[in-house]
Amino acid sequence: CDQQVRFADRSLTALSQRFTGYEVYTGVGDSTAVFVEVGYRNRVNDSLQLGNLQRVNRSNNYYVKSQPIKDELSSLKVYANYRVLKSEIESIEDEVSFNSRIQYQRKFFDKKVLWNTTYETNSSTIPRQDFTYVAVNPGQGTFTWIDYNGDGIQDLNEFEVAQFQDQGRFVRILLPNQVFVPTHQNKFSQTLTLNPSSWSQSDGYKKVLSHFYNQTSYLIDRMVEREGATFDLNPFSTGDNQLGLNLNFRNSLFFNRGKQNYTTNYTYISSANENLQSIGSLSSDIESHQLGFIHKIKESWLITIDGQTGFNASESENFANRNFKINESLFKPQVSYLFGNSSRVDIFYELHSKENVVNEEAMLDQQNLGVSWSFNKEQSYAVNGEIRYVKNDFIGQAFSPVGFQMLEGLQPGTNFTWNLLFQKNISSFLDLNISYSGRDSETARTVHTGSVQLKAYF
Repeated sequence: CDQQVRFADRSLTALSQRFTGYEVYTGVGDSTAVFVEVGYRNRVNDSLQLGNLQRVNRSNNYYVKSQPIKDELSSLKVYANYRVLKSEIESIEDEVSFNSRIQYQRKFFDKKVLWNTTYETNSSTIPRQDFTYVAVNPGQGTFTWIDYNGDGIQDLNEFEVAQFQDQGRFVRILLPNQVFVPTHQNKFSQTLTLNPSSWSQSDGYKKVLSHFYNQTSYLIDRMVEREGATFDLNPFSTGDNQLGLNLNFRNSLFFNRGKQNYTTNYTYISSANENLQSIGSLSSDIESHQLGFIHKIKESWLITIDGQTGFNASESENFANRNFKINESLFKPQVSYLFGNSSRVDIFYELHSKENVVNEEAMLDQQNLGVSWSFNKEQSYAVNGEIRYVKNDFIGQAFSPVGFQMLEGLQPGTNFTWNLLFQKNISSFLDLNISYSGRDSETARTVHTGSVQLKAYF
């Protein structure tokens, strides 16, 4: 039995509360190995009502904790909690919730195949998402405002994620909201890893397979509005009561992973996100095919080639100007000269092509030439920097959400960007960081941004 009361000068305050509870449980086994535990928990809550502590609700919880499988190759963990909350106030309905988690791990074929499955459910109550943007000091925010319609009013659909530090003049904050929505969330994730590297000393096909590594991951996280005491425990089911969705699939195939010896990787990514907010539903879809190649020549030269193709799509229920689907492709070769293990100079070239195929027409051919460097002296200092020449051949309306997305905050025509970071360990407890960045274009003024940070460890 537990009790808690808050007093101020021996009198009740608006935060005064009290609860009484008891719990019974039983189990068998060792909690570090194979075991099972079942239990019941009862709790009665009192809160301040009309100047007195009065009964507001009571809850009955039934739970199970278990690890039925535990050995060197596999494990299975299970947890489930079912709660019924009965309110003493007639205007408040009773609430039923179900939270659970199942996790299964398995190693196959002498640990060459790793399997990991997780399934979770969560019942809760969340406020309906209302938000606004608040101005902060330049460089301290994460969003920038662009007055697309020229009316001087900060509309919610006119804020973009800042691409450069000086653009970050706003932060997004959630507004207090008294409208709460009961929700139920199902999450399922699956990871499969193939790692036959232990065959590296074998012959024949095993020797060939030892050069490869593959990892596949799948995640679906769906939130729906909860109705009554029923639960839809299927994370793959769809319906009109959906409040949010996060769906992601990724597969990465490597050859000579981590060796920098004709190292090649292919990655496929497909993701979908959806959120229901006070301004309507917002959804985005991304699909990408990425191919990378790394090879080290002797001890000092590193060749890197990256290629990518795919699309980035966005759909807004109430703001048509935020609907777009941008098909894009990228080709980026890079040559690096290595000074030992911690210093290098890179010269790179990027050819980037983008085309919007929804609503307003827009096309971009971008050429990007640059040099970057990184010089590090262990436990002393580090200097990192980059200079880029960017040529944007753009067709379309640059002053629009689609234009901002495609140009990534830069302007049509010729652009230059640069940044420099100096880090110095003054003493064992004092660090100095100096950063400087800037950009210049044909149609906009030159922007310089700098900061100094002195960090002390106590």
